[in-house]
Amino acid sequence: MIASATTSPNTGPDMRRLARFVLLCLLLAGAGCGKKPAPPAPPPDDPNPAPGPNPGAPDTGAERKKMLAGLKHSNQDTRRAAIEDLSWLAEEDTAVVPALIELLRDKGTGATGHTSPNRVNSTREAAALALLKCTNGEKLMREKGLPVLREELSNPSPVIREYTAYLVGQLGAMSKPLAADVQKLCTDTDANVRGVAFDALRTTGIADPVALAKLLRHEDEEVVRLAAELIPLVESMPEGGVAALIDALKSANTNVQYAASTGLATAGPKAASAAPALVEAINKYYPDKYDPKAPRAESVESAYWAALEKIGAPAVAPVVKLLGHTNEMVQWKALETLAAIGPPAKDAADALKKMMAKRDGASLYAAHALVRIGESKDEAIALLKEALQLRTAAATATQIVTRLGKAGQPLHAAALANLTSGDIATRYYVLSLIATLPPEEAQKVAAETGKLATDESDDVRKNLGTVLAKLGPAAAPAADALGKALATEKDTIIRDQFVEALVAMGAGAKPALPGLLPLVTNKELSSPLRAKVIAAVAVADPASAEVAAALVKVADDPDQAIRASAAGALGHLNPLPADALNTLLKLARGDRMNGPRVAALRALTTAGPRAKPAKADLDAMAAGPQAHLALWAKVAVAAVDGDVHKAAPVIRAGLGDRNQLVRSSAAEALLVFGPTAADLPALLKVMRDVSSSTKLASAVALGRLGAVAKDAVPELRRMLDHNEYEVRVAAADALGNIGPASLPAVAKLKELRSDPSVRAAAQRALDKIEAK
Repeated sequence: MIASATTSPNTGPDMRRLARFVLLCLLLAGAGCGKKPAPPAPPPDDPNPAPGPNPGAPDTGAERKKMLAGLKHSNQDTRRAAIEDLSWLAEEDTAVVPALIELLRDKGTGATGHTSPNRVNSTREAAALALLKCTNGEKLMREKGLPVLREELSNPSPVIREYTAYLVGQLGAMSKPLAADVQKLCTDTDANVRGVAFDALRTTGIADPVALAKLLRHEDEEVVRLAAELIPLVESMPEGGVAALIDALKSANTNVQYAASTGLATAGPKAASAAPALVEAINKYYPDKYDPKAPRAESVESAYWAALEKIGAPAVAPVVKLLGHTNEMVQWKALETLAAIGPPAKDAADALKKMMAKRDGASLYAAHALVRIGESKDEAIALLKEALQLRTAAATATQIVTRLGKAGQPLHAAALANLTSGDIATRYYVLSLIATLPPEEAQKVAAETGKLATDESDDVRKNLGTVLAKLGPAAAPAADALGKALATEKDTIIRDQFVEALVAMGAGAKPALPGLLPLVTNKELSSPLRAKVIAAVAVADPASAEVAAALVKVADDPDQAIRASAAGALGHLNPLPADALNTLLKLARGDRMNGPRVAALRALTTAGPRAKPAKADLDAMAAGPQAHLALWAKVAVAAVDGDVHKAAPVIRAGLGDRNQLVRSSAAEALLVFGPTAADLPALLKVMRDVSSSTKLASAVALGRLGAVAKDAVPELRRMLDHNEYEVRVAAADALGNIGPASLPAVAKLKELRSDPSVRAAAQRALDKIEAK
């Protein structure tokens, strides 16, 4: 029996309000409630009766006024309901859109300095959200809404400017035409306006990089700080900004030094005149002698060297002068910079050969640079090979071999021989080298690599988990060692990484099952880790009766997240045992929570023809009253019949459905066969829904689109602040898949590395964005 729509506690405030409204109507209808009688019928002989009022027809004007009033309500649920309802009323009431445009001027706001990404902050924001949900909403916002917001950005009232700038920052890519107007507010007389304006520029983009660079020497320290945060987001720094950046290098503020150097790196060869100033800053920054205990602002020093590297050939001569510095660290950094510059640094060859001949701490870095610029390669390779045999030099040599890429292949065998070195740093860097090997080569050493799962060093074990997860199926020979290590590993982060590595191995993780299966029912583990373990056992041995029994058991767990994970794993079983199929049907038909029900239907879709005996039950659910479950049931029916693509029209229609739960289900179902670029507009619209399930599903779908989904970056960045970790993880993964266009989210992603539930996803994203 299919549960009624009111049995699920996750139906949301809109559905609950609708249920109460229907009940109220029935009560009123039964009691009469003083309703005025209908006007008398016209005489039968009147051939043309005058049209009287239709008591059944809704008064759209009254509805509109009520809903527009809801946009101003202090209750967030009321506001969000009005936003949703107005977007649909606009389909039949042409007065809605003009009213929403006019409300973009409304003065109703919260208190100054109190904007928040987790609520609707003002009437104008509510109106904008409603407008964007309308048909052609983005076009209407561009053509009619942005001109209004441009005017309001210069409103005499500071609080109006503040909340308007905040709204502009919420609009995503369409707000770019307002970038110049927003940037003017970065020096506003009101501190809250300035703060919101700087933040909005992360969305609109920087209109005037030169003006922003000049703010690095502003008299207000807060303006300086906020400007410094934005300089790394500048995509192209004109030559006209170089002078201001050179001047900023003189600041005693490390954040400003970092920003100035990053801006010069962005300018690249256009910043040739800055090379001497960068060298001067380096000489000032580093002490005369290397002191490993001395405090260091690593981001600043990295930025100095990165700027010199990006300047390229014009920086070679100034960098060569640093080879004579008395601080060994400066010598090493200068050598690495010349290596990064590559062939354009040929003029440094003689100096590099002299340094390589010294056979001291810098000689290996000199060898690296020579190989990179194409000079004395044989001599350099020979020196590196020799160093790999020395315990005191092997770690450095291994790092260099890894950086050399293809040029370092002749040295791989010698480096890999150090996998069991007595030196912790050497073992660590050999693992990093293995991560760069072609899969067939990595597989040859995977079994030996797995033995480091019980290494004495936490850092080595952490790196092992990261490397094996990256290698995926090629790391399968290490599965047995990882499975055994899980029983004794006490570090929760490392244990999590080991499980992620086993998931990535797929069926190759089968030898680890004895170690994984006890964790499936271990309630001392966190829910996220148990969910990963459940996924791992299903992909490791989908034919195992023992795995099937464990999953059926855990499908009755009190934690709905675990039940949903179990359902998802059951869908991967092959063959699909009868008790597993019955468990999925039980979850789909009657679980008390929405998540496991959807997960079960998704699992039946994954199972496809293996779930054929469930066809009749799925047909019944497809005709059921709960529209979001009916959509998934239709998708599952298509999959069971052997062609899930037949459900594509239903899914894409669902993205625009009035029911939020249907939109959520459609966004998630779209992943079954993969979204296309044509789905981007619908997904961008859906991800603005308040529902966490819709945000999560749309984030995953947008991530699948990769770089094409760059317009989703502002909203995904805001989702990193969501109160549910699953949404934060999905947003982080999507930003990583989008790639370099996600640079505005880097600062927030770095913060999330301290969030236990999200740190792995945040680091994956940073690696893909190539954020240093």
